[in-house]
Amino acid sequence: MNEDLQKLKEIYLSQDLDSEDYESNLEDIQNWEKDLIENENLLSWQEHDITKQIIGQAKESYKDLSLRLVNDRKLTEAERLSIYSKQDAMMWIISLASGNPKSVLEQINNKLKVVLSNQ
Repeated sequence: MNEDLQKLKEIYLSQDLDSEDYESNLEDIQNWEKDLIENENLLSWQEHDITKQIIGQAKESYKDLSLRLVNDRKLTEAERLSIYSKQDAMMWIISLASGNPKSVLEQINNKLKVVLSNQ
């Protein structure tokens, strides 16, 4: 990472820039550096066992909520809205804790298809 940032600094902070462009480019590089550090920190905790457990529980809850929507025809509109809200919360947790939430959602949908085909 440091080598890449150093190369960016050399390119974007060349000596022939006026002070306004230099300051703008320096600010961009500092933002990129901050984003890189945050992404590295995010990746370090995404692989943590607790994070994996949280994602697993969120996936299972999302699946269970989906099955309840499919199987329970007696749900009131308020109950359905409550379940949708809970699903949204589970997806938010998954998107926050997972590096690839789209892939996780595909996994959940595949599990749902298997469960529904066995009913």
